[in-house]
Amino acid sequence: MPKTQSRRRDRNRAIIALWDAKPAAAFTALGLTAADLKTALGKLQGTIVMPGDPTYDQDRMLSNPVFDPAPSMIVYCVVESDVAIALGLAQHGNVPFTVRSGGHCTAGFSGGNGVMIDVSRLNHIVIDKPNLQANVGAGCNFGALNTALEAQGVHVPAGECDDVCVGGYVQGGGIGFTSATYGMNCDNVIEMRVMLQDGSIVTANASSNHALWWAMRGGTGGNFGILLSVTYQLYPLGRVMGFSVAWDLSLPGGIAQAVAAMALMESMYMGPTAPWRYNLTLQALVVWQNIIDPNGIAYVNPVPVFMIRGLYVGDMQVECWQAMEPIVALPGAVVQFGIVDYYNAVLNSLLGAPQDQPIVDPAMGMPNEDKASRYVSRNLTPAEWTSILTFFVTKANNTMAYMYLEFYGGKIADATLADSAFIHRDAHFNAVLDVFWYKPSDRLAAETFLNGWVQQLEKVWNNESYQNYASINVPDYAMNYWGAALKGLWYAKQAYDPGYVFTFAQQIPMVLPVGCQSQVVPAAVAASLALPIDYSGGIPPVSVQA
Repeated sequence: MPKTQSRRRDRNRAIIALWDAKPAAAFTALGLTAADLKTALGKLQGTIVMPGDPTYDQDRMLSNPVFDPAPSMIVYCVVESDVAIALGLAQHGNVPFTVRSGGHCTAGFSGGNGVMIDVSRLNHIVIDKPNLQANVGAGCNFGALNTALEAQGVHVPAGECDDVCVGGYVQGGGIGFTSATYGMNCDNVIEMRVMLQDGSIVTANASSNHALWWAMRGGTGGNFGILLSVTYQLYPLGRVMGFSVAWDLSLPGGIAQAVAAMALMESMYMGPTAPWRYNLTLQALVVWQNIIDPNGIAYVNPVPVFMIRGLYVGDMQVECWQAMEPIVALPGAVVQFGIVDYYNAVLNSLLGAPQDQPIVDPAMGMPNEDKASRYVSRNLTPAEWTSILTFFVTKANNTMAYMYLEFYGGKIADATLADSAFIHRDAHFNAVLDVFWYKPSDRLAAETFLNGWVQQLEKVWNNESYQNYASINVPDYAMNYWGAALKGLWYAKQAYDPGYVFTFAQQIPMVLPVGCQSQVVPAAVAASLALPIDYSGGIPPVSVQA
């Protein structure tokens, strides 16, 4: 092949031909010229997609079809220098920008009407098994990461959905089905590589740019810079056990049985003295199903089902069933499955056995979705549980809605504010409701049900919400997401993005709320903030290089 010939050049020629057919106004509206974009394209290893291009309507979409972003351009980044080019275009022009890794932000913040910087192709995985570490690109999804790690017998707590990417997940905390044993995903970050607003790159770890490392583990993506890669602490992991126990809530006494199960969960499986707190990561669900007993006959119509499911890291089957024996022995309990296998197979069973949760129509594609999160940090009374469960069973507008409780404790609860900006350490559980709809005419009923559920949970709420389940309707997002960490996060924002180049609807506030003035910034964070930005191991800004 001649040296002047390459697929990249052929691709760029085709793109430029499309651009040449566009009116000049298509570029000047961005505060750019066609020449600006052609120059940038020539330097990119990735590519640029603009409105009207053949793949634009597919490329612009997020995971949730309820969002309908119309970016002025999408810049796909393949290498770190591509991110700097994209960031430069965004700042040189006159439109805002967003950053997208997997496009799973539940509030749609990774899409908008400006420049979309897509880092999904920064997806490398380099595993250093002898040192139990892995370096992973921000665009790597957990389907790929879990598969690569499992092949070498190692593990890090990870997202449940294969398509969720590291970038946003880790910055919001990141709970997984092994978090009681190994902590939140962000607790296992040794180092981050981050591009700042001026195109410089820094490494952030316990000793270098400590404040940024602290802030970006719980401070939420989009606030401080563009995450390029993460170095994780890994753990040896062989076979594990997953299980599910269910109750039919449509039967007489079904809700009372579920209430008794939750009371037992609170007394035996939650809190700092629970005997299996480091072995069991548990969830409870209320979901519509038409298969409860996998050996029985499927119901004609779905019924509301209460489930307790979990993953056990330990001596497996005998020890796991011993731990769960009090739950299994409760009236009405149906053991749906118990599986001993490697993590990926167990995860698939937890999410899809004896059938998918929730049930959606695959022929219809991904439904529109909305969700809400409310943390609870105390035991509830039987009357409170009865009210919540009865509301779900009687008020749900369709059988796609489901509620799940992610139980905390174990290793999650061992960390403190000094360790990271993720604050939700004393929660008993995170209560989450997902609602879905296909037809626009069904949206109001779904949202009404969601809002009613929020009102139910706010009777027992600890005033915290999970930032990885962001919602534009969270009443005081800064305190709900970040609480006691907010003052430290605000100072980190001033240090690493003083011009608020990184901005979105639920950003770190520009003015520190008065009520946060008395908060104590962790000593190591304060000490780091007193130092200049450390560019060693990264790339300093042009002005420093010169």
